[in-house]
Amino acid sequence: MFNPDSLIRVRLYSFRDEDLDEELLIQRLTAAHRRRQQKLPQEQDFRLVFGESDFLPGLVIDKYGDHFAVQVYAAGFDRRIEMVVSALCRLFPVKAIYEKDDIKLREPEGLERRERLLYGQPDPDLIISENGVRFYVDIAGGQKTGYFFDHRLTRRKVRRLARNRRVLDVFCYTGSFAINAALGGATEVIAVDISSEACRWAERNARLNGVEGRCRFVTADAFEYLQELLACGERFDLVNLDPPAFIKSQKQKPSGIKGYEKINRLALALLKPGWILVSSSCSHYLFWQDLLDVVSNAAAELNRQFVILDRSTQGPDHPVLPQMPESEYLRCLIVQVN
Repeated sequence: MFNPDSLIRVRLYSFRDEDLDEELLIQRLTAAHRRRQQKLPQEQDFRLVFGESDFLPGLVIDKYGDHFAVQVYAAGFDRRIEMVVSALCRLFPVKAIYEKDDIKLREPEGLERRERLLYGQPDPDLIISENGVRFYVDIAGGQKTGYFFDHRLTRRKVRRLARNRRVLDVFCYTGSFAINAALGGATEVIAVDISSEACRWAERNARLNGVEGRCRFVTADAFEYLQELLACGERFDLVNLDPPAFIKSQKQKPSGIKGYEKINRLALALLKPGWILVSSSCSHYLFWQDLLDVVSNAAAELNRQFVILDRSTQGPDHPVLPQMPESEYLRCLIVQVN
């Protein structure tokens, strides 16, 4: 696909001379679905298409059972949006397809930002399942495409680590980590997010899973709230950090690293000695060594040592294309602080 008005002039969808028509799209969607079924055989809800990694550059599709959220960040697929709808309807039982294109990635392509219902009528109480945990999803009003499937593996790990722990979940969004921790046996979970709407959805999700008695959701700025907890002498056995991308370009890296170091320093200060920090970054520009340096620098300022217990990354519905390093963006360190 060629776009003379974009910084990315060419997007490769095939090594052969073939048109990107509906039949080829159906072949690619079928192959992508098969890969997810092989890696996530028990799941019906996942990222169906992850752009270049599924050889559908500029296209992202999240599957929520019979609901689909579509995101397009390339002009080639923007011109083929009706074809995408048709292909999905031919391949799957479809109740609704929603376009979630209010994203900055469209601007370099010369595309307008928009959100709209493309097909059908969405269920107002859409419920999905991940690792056996249920969540309400607001496709129309939620961030990005409604739910962040990429942390599937890390949520499972947090659930296993949380038994008999007091847990702090920072940047909780709709409560996926907090609820997993509670279901894993946490004695108490305090979760914070700056969005009051996200916290309301998190409370609904806690009730849906029967853990509302052990989860408390706080609407606040994360940095300010953690400082308040420190001032009050609060301490936790497990702190989970899942911040938004503080680094969205190479130019932002120095200032973004300072933000990551600050939130990690606050989290480490709130940990009881010997307990666990789960520190994530969803910025492609923060590489593994950068994330390790962030945690190391934060720990050094507090005169603390740590050991790495585990690492985590995006789930198999977000496959990594080796020729495109940007497709690996989610990194997580699980450390025990001495």
